[in-house]
Amino acid sequence: MIMWVISAVMALVFGLGIGGMVTAPAVGMTHQTPDTSKQDTDYSWDAFHADAVSEYEAQLTALYEGYETKWSKNGRLMIRTGNSGPYKFVRKAA
Repeated sequence: MIMWVISAVMALVFGLGIGGMVTAPAVGMTHQTPDTSKQDTDYSWDAFHADAVSEYEAQLTALYEGYETKWSKNGRLMIRTGNSGPYKFVRKAA
């Protein structure tokens, strides 16, 4: 008896389109394609890349020139920040 009730309710629900089933879009609805006629010509990827590389090179140069190194008498590397102040020994890699 319960199976008859469940099947009747399911037929009613699906018949009225209330639940479960995905319906197709109404006739006349279309998908819009993006407008590709407007291109951003002010700033291209090549210019962006060139700016990023030049900024990176400037930071790397400032970092490289910010330290001064020399070799001690016993063959160890010494480093100091800037061009004044004491040299400190560089630790060996573990």
